[in-house]
Amino acid sequence: MVTAADLKVSESVLRSALECSRQAPADPVEYFASLTWSVICEPGDGFAGKLIDTFGAAKALSFELQRLSPRAYVARFAEAGSDWLEMQAFGKFEQVLSDARERWGSRFSLSNVDAAVNAAKVANAWFIANESEAWPEGLSDLGKHSPRGLWGRGEPTLLTKPAISIVGSRMASAYGEFATSELIGPLASAGYSIVSGGAYGIDAMAHRATLALDGSAISVMAGGIDRLYPSGNAELLRTIAEVGCLITEMPPGAEPTKWRFLQRNRIIAALGQATIVVEANPKSGAVSTANRALEFGRPLGAVPGQINTPGADGCHRLIRETGAELITGAQDVLEMLGLGGESTEVALAGLGSLETRVSDVIGHGAANLDRITNEGGLTRSEAQLGISGLLLAGLIEQDSNGWRRKV
Repeated sequence: MVTAADLKVSESVLRSALECSRQAPADPVEYFASLTWSVICEPGDGFAGKLIDTFGAAKALSFELQRLSPRAYVARFAEAGSDWLEMQAFGKFEQVLSDARERWGSRFSLSNVDAAVNAAKVANAWFIANESEAWPEGLSDLGKHSPRGLWGRGEPTLLTKPAISIVGSRMASAYGEFATSELIGPLASAGYSIVSGGAYGIDAMAHRATLALDGSAISVMAGGIDRLYPSGNAELLRTIAEVGCLITEMPPGAEPTKWRFLQRNRIIAALGQATIVVEANPKSGAVSTANRALEFGRPLGAVPGQINTPGADGCHRLIRETGAELITGAQDVLEMLGLGGESTEVALAGLGSLETRVSDVIGHGAANLDRITNEGGLTRSEAQLGISGLLLAGLIEQDSNGWRRKV
């Protein structure tokens, strides 16, 4: 087992880093090493991913601190049972190792790790590694390109809930914003977290609509957790950090760059059980996210638009060229996930007035008894009767926030 001493880290430095964890990690040294790799690497660093997947974060870090030679690395791969020929995908190993060390360069410093940890504390941020109970399973589809960890603000357990990713144009039309808000209501009420990228346009509308319904909003950033970007959405992102979940693979202080935005898209696609595109240019980041979802074999949907609207071209091409499902409402999304069948609206048609009035309130987000009575204009006994009817019909379920519609 790798120790803190093997990583040339004092116990005080280790304890300081552990303060970024929301729960005590099973292996503190492995946690510290994952955090360190997140500071060292750019997103999607496949070579670092190969080392970590083979040896574990701590052992891989100790090898680099020892400046292990290429020949010694080959021996370690053999000992680990890794097929050395697999490494040929990276080219000549000596050169690849040299290039990696040049990329990591000055980042390979304890002072950089200290700076990231201290900045995270100032921002009230946390860090989770893939051993955490809050680690989203969907990221495993990224393989060696998976993040070394996630920095975040807000509630990390939201990352374990079923989620739908919704992305689209920064230059959203009124129609695009309307279509987005129409999708969000039923999906949020069904218990899905809504994932997007925090940008202007469709991303922002997806977040705002989710928050308005007391749903679970998750925003994936391209820069550090302390760099709220774009600045025009800073207040929105702060709200998500307070009541939802704001995440990034980049350490605090990192600037959002074009490369990091493109790599961020793979996380958005991996977090969602499906990805929905609402208005997009064919060469946009939203289409990049859609292509990532297709790579993972995830369901992909696109909302059609007017044929003379530039923002609709990307969605139309996705439907025509990739087989993306044509989405006209949330029911289409649920059917795409294999959860279709009789819609809630059809099922409600056979119920009484109390059940319908209670469902009208619950349909706008999770609702407790007080909200149902106030917004539904019902007595407590009437509300309880309506709730009982909906429960017996299998149309709602209860959680810590009250009752919500079932998928």
